[in-house]
Amino acid sequence: MKAWLLASLLVSSVALADVDEVDNNKTHVVDCKKDSTVRVSGNSNTFTLKGTCASVQVSGNKNTVKGDGAKQVMLSGNDNAIALTIDKLMVSGDRNTVGYKGKKPSVSDMGNDNKITPAK
Repeated sequence: MKAWLLASLLVSSVALADVDEVDNNKTHVVDCKKDSTVRVSGNSNTFTLKGTCASVQVSGNKNTVKGDGAKQVMLSGNDNAIALTIDKLMVSGDRNTVGYKGKKPSVSDMGNDNKITPAK
C-alpha cells in the first residue's frame, strides 16, 4: 500500500516543463508534449511548435511562432508573426500578424494595426 501511494504521488507530481526565452535571435523547436508553455520576452526569435501547446505568451518584438498549435496565445509585444491553430487569442501589442489555421479563434484585440487572418 505504501509503495503504491508513493508511486502515485510521484506520478501525479510530474509537471510539464516550460520554455522561456529572454535572449535575442535564437531558434527553438518545441515539443509541446514536454513543454506546454512557451514564453518569449526576447526579440527576433523563431519558434516551431510540434503538437499543441497549452499557452504561448509573446511580450518581445519581431518574433516568429509557427507550427502546429496552441490553446491560448497572448501577444503583448509588437511586430510578431504567428502561424498556428489557435483556440483563444488575446492581443494588446501593435502591428502583429496572426495567421490562424483551421477555424477562427476567439479573439480579443486591444492593440493597433494587428492583422488576424486565415493562414495561407
